[in-house]
Amino acid sequence: MTTSATLKSLTLTAFRGSAGTFSLSFEKGKKLTLIYGENGTGKTTICDAFEFLAKDNVGSLDSRGLGAGVRKYWRTVGKDPQDFAVELTTSDGTCTGKLAGNLTTVMSGAAPKVELLRQRQILELIETQPAKRYEAIKRFIDIDAFERSEEALRQQGKALATELASAKQAEAQSLEELQSSYEAAGSPAGLNPVEWAKQKLAEPTTGLDADISAISKLRSAYEALKAFPENLDGKRANLATAQANADAAVQAQIDALATVDSKAAERANVLTAGKAYLEAYPDAEQCPLCESKENVATLASAVQSTLSQLSALTSANQKKKQAQTALSTAKTALQQAESDYAKAVAAFADAQGAHQWKAGVQLPASAAPSDPAALPAWLADNEAIAASWADNEASWRGESKFRAQLKAAADRYDANAARVVELDALIPRLDQALIECVEERQKFTDGIISAIAKEVGKLYEKVHPGEGLDKIALELDPARRASLTLGATFEGHDAPPQAYFSQSHLDTLGLCVFLALAARDRASETVLILDDVLGSIDEPHVERVIGMIYEVSADFRHTIVTTHYRPWREKYRWGWLKPGQPCQFVELTGWAIDDGIRIITSLPEVELLRARLAESPTDIQSVCSKAGVILEAALDYLTQKYACAVPRRHGEAYTLGDLLPAISSKLRDALKVEIRDGIIDPTAPATSTVALKPILDELTRIAQARNALGAHFKALSFELLDTDGIGFAKQVLELADTLVCPDHGWPSNNNSGSYWRNSGDTRRLHPLIKPA
Repeated sequence: MTTSATLKSLTLTAFRGSAGTFSLSFEKGKKLTLIYGENGTGKTTICDAFEFLAKDNVGSLDSRGLGAGVRKYWRTVGKDPQDFAVELTTSDGTCTGKLAGNLTTVMSGAAPKVELLRQRQILELIETQPAKRYEAIKRFIDIDAFERSEEALRQQGKALATELASAKQAEAQSLEELQSSYEAAGSPAGLNPVEWAKQKLAEPTTGLDADISAISKLRSAYEALKAFPENLDGKRANLATAQANADAAVQAQIDALATVDSKAAERANVLTAGKAYLEAYPDAEQCPLCESKENVATLASAVQSTLSQLSALTSANQKKKQAQTALSTAKTALQQAESDYAKAVAAFADAQGAHQWKAGVQLPASAAPSDPAALPAWLADNEAIAASWADNEASWRGESKFRAQLKAAADRYDANAARVVELDALIPRLDQALIECVEERQKFTDGIISAIAKEVGKLYEKVHPGEGLDKIALELDPARRASLTLGATFEGHDAPPQAYFSQSHLDTLGLCVFLALAARDRASETVLILDDVLGSIDEPHVERVIGMIYEVSADFRHTIVTTHYRPWREKYRWGWLKPGQPCQFVELTGWAIDDGIRIITSLPEVELLRARLAESPTDIQSVCSKAGVILEAALDYLTQKYACAVPRRHGEAYTLGDLLPAISSKLRDALKVEIRDGIIDPTAPATSTVALKPILDELTRIAQARNALGAHFKALSFELLDTDGIGFAKQVLELADTLVCPDHGWPSNNNSGSYWRNSGDTRRLHPLIKPA
């Protein structure tokens, strides 16, 4: 429901006390609806309907021991779930709630926002535990951002505390490492482990890495030379073998050529074909080529012999070629090895001569020989020298590793020590930030709670003047989180109100707290419902409570008040409800199972008199009785307004015989009413001015009509004409219409200095005070 949406109607079918279909129409332009009815007429059912649509709950059944199956009691007894329906129509649309077969709620449309207070709930916030009291107002205090910040600071504080402990432990471990190295170095006097480490690391280290690199390169070059004697010997042996194989292949080729004539190779294809033919025709009688029969018997073996010789020659040729290739490869390999050796000699010379060696490093007295044949002797002469290089390198690498480890330990110590110092400074600031955040949250929360308490005090002051402002306190318990205490001043002493306040005062306070809270949560969008909240409030304060509810209701989207308090009904009927704020009055009558909730007409008394005068035939007794009651009310108003003297009698109401004479002739002469209906400008003249003297004089003359034709049935009633009774009633109606505006009520305000006016300035009653 949007801010501009107004209520139009509420329709209930088979819902709680609404046995049939009940519809309540809300009058346009009236934000306050007063529902009057005796107990059991259905007031709470109407409240339940709003709560059902807003919260899917029927709170009137809570805490009645109905258990988990309470939903089945939401519908009228004997009705099926499909009969159940609640429908609220607003200017924005319709919200409908129904029950499915399994009693789950089926909602359609936008649900209204509702704040509902029942009579039995009034003291819950007053008498509940402080923690639950805080829960009740928690939704009005948006401190999510504060709480997130506080939790983040707490978690960060825990994390930093853990990190600090770890940093201190790591600092100690790093110091132990430095201590071990310090002791290994002989614990130099005058220095602690940290100072010694820093001094040690400050010593020049230029050349150590270069020494390690150079000696590693020298060792690699020497190891490369050590491989050449064997490598070259192998290459020479391979060359000798390849040369012998090549020589043997040449001789084999020569031998093969000696067995084959020079033309044999040219006949190889013919011989191959002839062999195939002879194998296919072993009994041939002549040569297939020359057709000669001579030597035909040995022809096949001759062809085979010649082909074998040719095959042997071919094989010899291939082996010669392979042997020559292998010989060439062996020569190349030897040449490459000799070339590699020359490079290795140069690399060793470069590795030895390119570095400035430390004292104590042994080096060969002579360069590696360029002749590979001299290399073994040279290697033998320098074997011990080369072996010492490994020790040199290991020593240097150990020193480098030690410095690296020492530097790492020193760096870790410095980092951990610096982090400890940083955390030692940071954690107190973080703790302070948390304290300030908590204080800001408490200040923010206290501000809201103080504002709520101030509003409660203002409302309470309207009902109990001099007892509310600055005397009602809501405070957070500083020793407990989310705990709200309620305090008051009683006879100059601070005390919880539930300890000393009367039941009526506590009920009023509970109502004020509820109204103050409800007004903070989008009141302009909220339907405020007060269900029979005037039960225990004593008579002198009810008037003020009603006035307070009228005033507060103006801030809400709509306000519905249910009551069985009869004086409120009578005030409406007499037009004495708080003027200036239109009120819709709904009166419920006796409930019945067949039709459920029923509404009866509740017209103001003046309108009832008007209606009875319009009836035909006119019931003279009823008209005169009603007119007499209205006249008594009007005269009571005038005599109180002008402090007229009336007879004082114990326990009896004033009669017309008491009230009419009390308005003296001087006052009657001065009494007049300016009627200003439809006039906005306060300086504009009145529509009409009516003197009350003629009306009062005429009423005095025929006042006996009330006694004769009213409730007493005196003998005179049989002697007067009906026209006398009707005239009496019309004079009373004229007096009431003159004094009372149907929209703005009686002229009861004085802000002019010369007359009484109503809230809409549609009636001005003169004079302001009774003439002397």
